Amino acid sequence: MPTDPLLKDAESFTIFIKNFIRFPKFNFSKANVLETDNKHFLKTCHFSSTNLYCPIFRLGSIVRWAGADFQDIALKGGVIGIYIEWDCDLDKAASKCNPHYYFNRLDNKHTHSISSGYNFRFARYYRDPNGVEFRDLMKAYGIRFDVIVNGKAGKFSIIPTVINIGSGLALMGAGAFFCDLVLIYLIRKSEFYRDKKFEKVRGQKEDANVEVEANEMEQERPEDEPLERVRQDEQSQELAQSGRKQNSNCQVLLEPARFGLRENAIVNVKQSQILHPVKT
Repeated sequence: MPTDPLLKDAESFTIFIKNFIRFPKFNFSKANVLETDNKHFLKTCHFSSTNLYCPIFRLGSIVRWAGADFQDIALKGGVIGIYIEWDCDLDKAASKCNPHYYFNRLDNKHTHSISSGYNFRFARYYRDPNGVEFRDLMKAYGIRFDVIVNGKAGKFSIIPTVINIGSGLALMGAGAFFCDLVLIYLIRKSEFYRDKKFEKVRGQKEDANVEVEANEMEQERPEDEPLERVRQDEQSQELAQSGRKQNSNCQVLLEPARFGLRENAIVNVKQSQILHPVKT
């Protein structure tokens, strides 16, 4: 384990991270480098929140954005994760599709292990003047960067919009069904809600029963009926008498006719008499 930070002078070093992304479904591609004709742009710029298209990062800034101490990493090493995320709305202009950077320390800095930080070993083989083969095993401490890129793009389409609206309406219908189920069968005042929810309709059988009851009430009506009913009865008697006279005339007129026709005429007259009931 080294006692002196081996990377203490590397804080001002810079890292150049070049990233391309492409969405083949929308035929759209972009890079995290500014498209310019200035050849000296990358030699003078550094990444910042206002300069997203200059992917040149200072090593000390990356460690600080990851929430770590550079002197601690310079002694034992460490692993830094650099996340580049593209979230693009392609209904807008291409200039609105910008990369977003996140930094995080991935190695466990809170444990005191014999192999904390980041280090690796490598060997160097050689022969001395006598032809004897030797190997030098070296243990190196350093900083490792894991660059993780994630991209997502979207564009308006009528088909998924209609599908989502239909699914939402179906869920609303299911919600109304379950609400009615709870209100009708589970709560204490379900009868009140059921009376407000459903309307009673009279059927044909109930109408027939109502007509029968009305006829019975007319038959049970007392003898002391009003004068208007008596007048109606007198008028019906007069009509019946006049009908009888007409029937007798019809019989006399039909005598010269043939017997078969006379029978039919008499039968028809009798049938017409049935249409004039007389109440005594």
